Amino acid sequence: MLSSLLAHESAVGIDIGSGSIKVMHAEPTKQGIRISHVAMCPTPPEAVKEGVVVNVPEVAAAIQFAMRSAGIRASSAVTAIAGPGVVVRNVQIPCMSEQVFRKSIAFEAGKYVSSSVEDSVVEFEIVSEVGDGQMNVLLVVAPKAIVDSKVSAIEHAGLDPLAVDMEAFATFRTLIEQSDDPSLRESTIALLDVGASHTEINLICKGKLELTRTIPIAGRSLTNAIKNAENCTDDEAEQKKYELDLSELVGQPAGSASNPALKVLQSLVDEMLREVRRSVNYYQSQLPEGAAEAAIDRLIFTGGTSRLQGLLPYAGSRLNVEVSIGSPMLSDLMSALPSQSGVSDEDVPLFTVAFGLAVKEIPAVCGAVAA
Repeated sequence: MLSSLLAHESAVGIDIGSGSIKVMHAEPTKQGIRISHVAMCPTPPEAVKEGVVVNVPEVAAAIQFAMRSAGIRASSAVTAIAGPGVVVRNVQIPCMSEQVFRKSIAFEAGKYVSSSVEDSVVEFEIVSEVGDGQMNVLLVVAPKAIVDSKVSAIEHAGLDPLAVDMEAFATFRTLIEQSDDPSLRESTIALLDVGASHTEINLICKGKLELTRTIPIAGRSLTNAIKNAENCTDDEAEQKKYELDLSELVGQPAGSASNPALKVLQSLVDEMLREVRRSVNYYQSQLPEGAAEAAIDRLIFTGGTSRLQGLLPYAGSRLNVEVSIGSPMLSDLMSALPSQSGVSDEDVPLFTVAFGLAVKEIPAVCGAVAA
């Protein structure tokens, strides 16, 4: 079985973001999962908006270029969706078979989306029975435009789309399932994926995704705020964003920065952290009073904008919680890549989703990672 498994061509994971495209190829070995190739390139300007690939030919060409440049050879791919139109909910419904529930799924989904269910892709997973004739169901509703555009981009790049995953699930797979820290699977964790166009908040309790929420404050909004404050170009604002240091403001009141650029950066980061607090408060309100799992044990940042200087100590001081970035396991795997891959330690948080996608189709027997 193992020999046939090792001979199986693994899929490439492709994370198509509005700011950059990340490609990762992982493969099973006798020692566990190994990352063999990575690639990253800028997303063509205005080619992805609110999760929808609006310029399929240019995005497909960028994927082909990235894979060719990195020497990645694969015939199939797994990609992911996210954005304000994607809804993930844990719901309780009366116990019924999967076949019966599928017939009424459109009615259930209609309670959680403002748009037409007919224009959405609806999927679910029955998680568990909770007693009193009820069961927990994880419900996912996504606009067909987002799903179809991602599939089209993969196909135009000459690849067979094996699966369309949720970015939240891919992040969970990387940071929780593949982690060598077993305490993460017994804790309540907030995962904060800060990208270019949006930030995704995922709350995980004892290895189960409890809440996913998207907020619009992210890398691009920070850059635009600095651009307006400094009256500079986009490139200058982007550079300044990563030169500013939020750790200077730890312990200081809101709006205390004298530097105009740092002041607007602090304001938006504070608003992002307030949204995190609101999400946590909502999650806690759904639990019985005094429930042990209500306390957030750790906040884990990932995504390109998580590289802001001083973000971790600043967020920790504002939310009074332990804060870390990315995954030591993923850092170790990527540090073993050849130097010509062009990937630095600072790039690791960008590949969290891509890694989760790359390992999705690798059988569980090879679920361990290779050092």
